[in-house]
Amino acid sequence: MTETRLAIEQRSEKGKAAARRLRRSGRIPAVIYGEVKEPIPISIDGHTLTMLLKQNISTISLSLDDKKHQVIVRDIQYHPVKDTILHVDFMQVKKGHKITMSVPVRFEGKPAGVKEGGIMDMVKHEIEIAVLPKDIPDEIIANIEDLALGEAFRVKDLITGDYEVLSDPESVLCRVEIPRGADTLDEEGEEEVEEEMAEPEIITSRDKEGSEASEE
Repeated sequence: MTETRLAIEQRSEKGKAAARRLRRSGRIPAVIYGEVKEPIPISIDGHTLTMLLKQNISTISLSLDDKKHQVIVRDIQYHPVKDTILHVDFMQVKKGHKITMSVPVRFEGKPAGVKEGGIMDMVKHEIEIAVLPKDIPDEIIANIEDLALGEAFRVKDLITGDYEVLSDPESVLCRVEIPRGADTLDEEGEEEVEEEMAEPEIITSRDKEGSEASEE
């Protein structure tokens, strides 16, 4: 787990107009909820927040009025065109209490099936877990080197740590697809071989006599 500290300011004004003014001044409106009695509206320096979110951070310690709030990023709203951050939801976590969250899965290694001409299909890039704040993993590694043609790597194939996996064990994370047409070609090839290996028709003397009689 990676933790970092971030200075924040409490917001006194609410509403869209106030939020726009904050953004123009270089700050991002946000809110803390969870263990606190009521959600706390805050603002954060936009540049600092942007740089922070580019890192692989699991938990953040927010400092406000000499109090520290250990939180995780629960939701981020982006501008639909500019892709800039509009608003962030932080969920406060409590020491000794498990939280439910999604963690990214990083695939490691080149599958054996891809080396044989298969096509890699990434289905899911994260799983849901229940974990104590101190044990939050930055990511979960999935070694897929042994994945053969036509095989799938499922949640149950992951090597887990100090957390409980909540995602369906049978859920597919990735698979190596057999190239389209490969099955057909194999079947056609087998049919040709079978035809070539077919035993020739045996003509008996009785068949021969019947054939000569029909010719007469």
